[in-house]
Amino acid sequence: MGKVISILIGLILMALGIWGVVEWTGEVVVFLKAAIVLMAIIVGLGILVFGLSELRAGAEEPPVMEPPPASEKPADQASSESDTPNQ
Repeated sequence: MGKVISILIGLILMALGIWGVVEWTGEVVVFLKAAIVLMAIIVGLGILVFGLSELRAGAEEPPVMEPPPASEKPADQASSESDTPNQ
């Protein structure tokens, strides 16, 4: 029963939204223009802050990890010794 009610409420709200866009077209367009302007300001501010933080951080290179030194024992001897239990 809850699924049916949620579908009906969704349909009613969609119909109200479409009716609102048709009746108040001018106001909706003004609202969308304002939303685009505000979104551009917020996204631009975020990109500016990111760029400044990257500029301030400088060119950092990740540390180079040296490979571990090779074992002096051959690989087949090392594995056979680890497979046998201590007595």
